[in-house]
Parts: sequence; structure tokens; C-alpha cells
Amino acid sequence: MRRVLLFIIGLMVLGLTGCNANNENLMIKSFNHPTGVYFHQEKINAGIEIFNPTKNEKEVWIELRLYKSSGNQIDSIIENKTIGSGKNENFALEWIIPDELISGNYQTELIVWDQSPDTAGAQRLGESRGEEGFSVFATQDNFDNLDENVWLVSDSSLGRSKLKSDNVSVSNGELSIEIPGNSLNGGEIYTQELKGYGAFETRMKLPNAPSSITGFFLYKAPDYFYEIDIEVYNQPDGTLLLTTYADGEKKNTYVGNQGFDPTKGFHDYRIEYDENQVSFYIDSVFVKSWSDGFPKEGMYLMINSWFPKWLDGVSPKETQILRVDWVRY
Repeated sequence: MRRVLLFIIGLMVLGLTGCNANNENLMIKSFNHPTGVYFHQEKINAGIEIFNPTKNEKEVWIELRLYKSSGNQIDSIIENKTIGSGKNENFALEWIIPDELISGNYQTELIVWDQSPDTAGAQRLGESRGEEGFSVFATQDNFDNLDENVWLVSDSSLGRSKLKSDNVSVSNGELSIEIPGNSLNGGEIYTQELKGYGAFETRMKLPNAPSSITGFFLYKAPDYFYEIDIEVYNQPDGTLLLTTYADGEKKNTYVGNQGFDPTKGFHDYRIEYDENQVSFYIDSVFVKSWSDGFPKEGMYLMINSWFPKWLDGVSPKETQILRVDWVRY
């Protein structure tokens, strides 16, 4: 009785549920969920460690379920496994990320069944949900060059600035957008193609040019109809603006402080959206989300650094540079 009680307590500590008399002595020692960043056609690996202390072989069914961050299940893998007497087994399940999977955050769930889950009366011997999750992207541009098949460079005016192609360059694996000294000019790139739902992330270090801003955003003309913005003041206080526009007007806005100096080092900025929600992250930390008031059509992904008319427009004495390490989506 004491042994059974200790086993039940062990299951509770592991966050497991369920038990079957035929397999009640199995010990599920650990679950391993995928974390980090993956790309289409890469494999994710999940695993489970089970110990069979009995004198008989034990048979189990292990299921790997995959979920969107919204909680909707997208796939399931089930494998039948046998655990020898006195054996400690590590079982791995693999899933190849399909090309059609939308970029974003995903989670896995591992379930151990006493028989095939398609069988009536099948019981769960244990289960675990990977709370941290993992991210999926279709591609990452490391700016070994400025791919003209992907990006266009603006030559236009915006706010107080002239966005000049001469201020945009790529070298040593970085995209640079210059704010020349003693000027209010800047630069901008944008994708050739419209982008739909998904995750859009960049790593960048901002110029130190107060009264200018850097934008990482989704946009399509006309103004105020299709736009999802991350805008950061190009100054040490790290002021952050998040905004959405739809139906001809500003729908949502958030003003906050990042808690660090964005001109001193590289940081990651991410927009993630689908038909139900738009969310914003900095260095993988959730900042804000809205469930309405954002466009639901394709937009261009854009990066710029410029002087808006609603700030003072003080030019820097020396050239300042927005440095972009990579962009992925």
C-alpha cells in the first residue's frame, strides 16, 4: 500500500494523470518538449523517459499533439512502444514542419496511453503540456546581401524626412539605415510581396537620434486602413509605440517603456497575428495584444528610420545608424 501511495504521489509531482491496472507500475520519469526556433522542413523532437520495474514487458502508446498558440490542435502523431522488464527507455517522436505551416508560436502535448487512444476505454497513464513552446518561421534573411527579389528601397518623403536609397546599405551581415549628421533624412526598405497572417521578427540596434523613430511594421495603402506598427523612439529612454489602423482610423495604441536603452545593443522585436488577434513581443517577452481593430488583408513588411512631424525634428550632429542583424517571417 505504501508503495502504491508513493507512486501516486510521484505522478502528482510530475503533473501526470490517469492510471491503468495493467500498467500501474510504470514510472514516467520525464517529458521533453521542443523549444527554440525552427524553420519549414526542419524536424522537431519530443521525448519521454519511462521505467518498467516489473518482471513483464509493458506496452504503451505515446501521442504527440501539436497546437497553435490559440489552443487549436493542428496535428497528432501516435506510436506504439514496448518497454522491456527492468528497462529504462527513452522514446523520441519526430515531426517535420510542413511548408504550409504559418509562422508563429506553437506548443506540444505528450500523452502516454495504456492502449491505442482510438480504442474504447483507453486511459491516460500520464501527460504533459510544453508551456514554453517553440517558434516556426518560413525564412530568415541574414542580410548577406540586399536581395532585390525580396526587398525594395524607398526614395520618397515621410514626415520631416527624405527617405533616400543612398542611406540604405548592407555589409558584414547587417542592414544599415543611416541618419546622416546635420540632416533629417533617413531610409526605408519594404518587401516586394504582400504578407499574410504569421509572425514577423527582427533583431536591431537603434540609432541615437532623439526626435526620430525606427519602425518595424506591416502596411498597405491607403493610410489608416492597413497598418500594424512597432515604433521605437531613437533615444536611450526606450519609449515604445504599438499601433493598429483599420477602416480609415487608428484603432489601438499602446505607449510604454522597454526597460533598456535600445541604442546600446541588439534586441528582438516581433509582431504575431492571425484572424483573431495581434500580439507584440520584445526579446520574446509578451508586451501587448488586441483581439479587434486590426486589418485582415495582406500588407508589406517594412523597416524604416525617420523624423515624424509630431516630434521636434532635431538633427544629430553626427551620422547615426540603424543596424539590423536579421529579419524572419
